[in-house]
Amino acid sequence: MTGRRILVTGGKGLLGSEIADLFSRECRVLLTDREECDVTDIDSVRRLAREFRPEIVLHCAAYTAVDRAEGDREAAFALNEGGTRNVARVSREAGALLVTYGTDYIFDGTSGRPYAEEDPPNPLSVYGKSKLAAERALAEENPERLLIRTQWLFGVHGPNFIASILRKAAQDGTLRVVTDQVGSPTYARDLAAATRNLLEAGARGIYHFSNEGQTSFHDYALFLLEESGHRRVRVEPTTSADLPREIYPASRPARCVLSKEKYSRATGKAPRPWKDAVREFLGILREGSGA
Repeated sequence: MTGRRILVTGGKGLLGSEIADLFSRECRVLLTDREECDVTDIDSVRRLAREFRPEIVLHCAAYTAVDRAEGDREAAFALNEGGTRNVARVSREAGALLVTYGTDYIFDGTSGRPYAEEDPPNPLSVYGKSKLAAERALAEENPERLLIRTQWLFGVHGPNFIASILRKAAQDGTLRVVTDQVGSPTYARDLAAATRNLLEAGARGIYHFSNEGQTSFHDYALFLLEESGHRRVRVEPTTSADLPREIYPASRPARCVLSKEKYSRATGKAPRPWKDAVREFLGILREGSGA
């Protein structure tokens, strides 16, 4: 990997920032966001590719506002499907390897086992449908690619469940969190490292990655509050059906755990447990706050 020219889209986001931090240690990285490269405009992408001549493109730009997408379908598809198609086409034209990122929301959450890469999709939300459309555009435009699906992402550089729970815990003595959505938290820093591991292994095609283990959002919140010292905050269990639809209009997969077996076979590495990753992240937050 040393010395490679890498273009990162969505470089100011939750994942893009971690990607840039990791890869810039040994590669020449061009970090872009919408201001430098509007991926919905193929001419903008082509111009940047001609100037920088990337060998690898890490496409992190995405529309990720799951509930807002229900009333903003055009924008979600423009960025997720259209943007991915543009980046995939330009990467192929430039002879660059494209790496992009998918989501567990392409599945409906009804499987009784962890989802494998080849399991049939059935998205329940506009967001999930836009990400599935992105996968299909990617396959049409650039067969020589690496797609990494993930879920429940958290990290320093963007909004996420951990930040939301800790913010609410500081404001309110009681939280209501769903018990019927199950998945695996994923540390953006670990996903960045997994990307490097797959690239070093020469992987192509589709891979799943999250931290190991699974939890419900309710139990996840309990763990966060215990680890962060908010022991007096009450967490009331609720269900997805009880959430106000005007705030949470998007349907979500109920039980959606991703199998990492293919990733481990390809890289020889196993994801670390999600609790260990969360503890590390909370430590970084404490250091940042001076606590």
